[in-house]
Amino acid sequence: MAGMLERNGLSGKPIVLPDGMANSEVVNCDGHLCQVSYTMAYGATEVRIQGSQKVPDVMREKAIKKVADSHPNHAIEIYVWGGIEKGWLDREEAKAAGL
Repeated sequence: MAGMLERNGLSGKPIVLPDGMANSEVVNCDGHLCQVSYTMAYGATEVRIQGSQKVPDVMREKAIKKVADSHPNHAIEIYVWGGIEKGWLDREEAKAAGL
């Protein structure tokens, strides 16, 4: 798994990062008065440029959008990174994509 986006607990504390995912940052929901946040984590394989884009920058942009789009219920707890083309995928989408 090259990257994951996981909803944090009620305390807002980030999850414990899986092995090989040394890079992480918190993505907050920008919904009105929403206190939900997610931790975006990724490994060294994603620290690169693809085409003319830095992959971590694309991951961040798509994570912010995914979190905003999931407001207000934030039902999905974990998303996996499907690459620049597919973005963040829930479990069913990832399974359908063969990840």
